[in-house]
Formats: sequence, structure tokens, C-alpha cells
Amino acid sequence: MGALAYFLSHELAMIVPRLFSRYVYEGTENVPRAGGALLLCNHISHLDPSYMGAKFPRYIHFMADKPLLEIPLYGRLLRAAGVFPVDRTKNDIGALKHAMKLLKEGEVVGIFPEEGIRQEETSVLGGAPMPVGTASLWKKTGVPVIPMVILGSDQLYAWQTWWRLPRWRVFVRVGKVIPCEPEATREELRDRVMTAWRELYEGMVRDHAIRPEELPKTAQERWGQPKPARDVR
Repeated sequence: MGALAYFLSHELAMIVPRLFSRYVYEGTENVPRAGGALLLCNHISHLDPSYMGAKFPRYIHFMADKPLLEIPLYGRLLRAAGVFPVDRTKNDIGALKHAMKLLKEGEVVGIFPEEGIRQEETSVLGGAPMPVGTASLWKKTGVPVIPMVILGSDQLYAWQTWWRLPRWRVFVRVGKVIPCEPEATREELRDRVMTAWRELYEGMVRDHAIRPEELPKTAQERWGQPKPARDVR
């Protein structure tokens, strides 16, 4: 990864968070300073990667949907910054092999294991199960998992919040590292991540007195429209 490309992409991605929000970033002391690790985070808006990397002390190689990296110029910058594509329309062996290579080389790979933007009853935080795919990668590589939870970034979907004072709040919390236990099943490993996320979520709501309007909502709800019909996984 080019350090300059990573710096430039990081600075560009942070324009909106810095100008239009107040973000609280906690738990960086839990991040191992060396060695491969999976950074697993919930996904509630398109700005989540920006907030994930805002104060994270290491480079993050994000796994991103393939169409995103096909955008002219922007996609090239993302690739130069270490983002790599995954084709979610199939079992993308190439993406998995690349992720495994990075982890073996001691890098941090960032993944949204819910396989898309999820809020409320479709999200792990809302009680939905997590797909087991990422746990398979975890089990194969044996690296530790760094759990992370983001709250508040979906408020950007309501344009009124961009100009509101005080600025809208976003919270990011990094949890304690979860070691991989080789004898555990994929489902058991998956459940440990789900438990860690829910504990982080409950702690954030409690510690910051997070208001109902700051909890994750769909883009349609932020626009004042009815919620779309959702397929709860």
C-alpha cells in the first residue's frame, strides 16, 4: 500500500466527518500494534469507513463491494490506498485469498460482516443473526478479531443535520481483541463477535446517554419516508 495514497484517501474521507459532525472515538488502546487482525464493524451508512479509520492507529485494508472500485478515478484511489474488491453476487474466492494473504503479512483487514448496510431489526444490534462467512475466514487464518461498533453516522442521510448546531454526534468504540480458538466452530466464533458488538452497543448507549434519534435508522426514515420492506436475515 502506498503511504501517500492512504494519507490522501484518509484526508478526503474525513472532510464530511470533520466539518459536519462531532465524533467520539474510544478504545484505541485495544488495538494490537502489530500482527494480522480482522477489524469487524457494524454497517449503518456509507460514511462508516471514514469513521472507522478516523483515529485507528494502523492502516486498514478494507474489503469493499466491487462496483465501488469500478468508479472512475475514485476507484483507482481506493485501490492505491489498499481497498480490495469483493463480488457479493458469488462466493468470491479471489477476495478471500487476498484477505488471507494480507492477514498472513501482518496487516489489518476491515470487513462489514453483515454483508451490507443494516439497521434496526435487520442488524445484529437489533437482534438479527450475523452471516457466518466472516467466521469462516477467521477460523482459517487464526488471527484475532478487533470488534468495533459505530452509532450515529446514518444521520448524514437527513440533509438538515449537516447544518444543525450543535453538530450531530457520532460514536465509535473499539472493543477488546477476541482471540481465535481453533477448536471452536464457525457458529461459535460468529456468536462471540455478535456478543462483543452487543456489549459495546449497550455500553455506548449507557455511557453517552445516546438519544433515540441517534440510534440507527434507514435512509428512508431519515428522509421522512416510510421504511422499505426488508428481508431480515
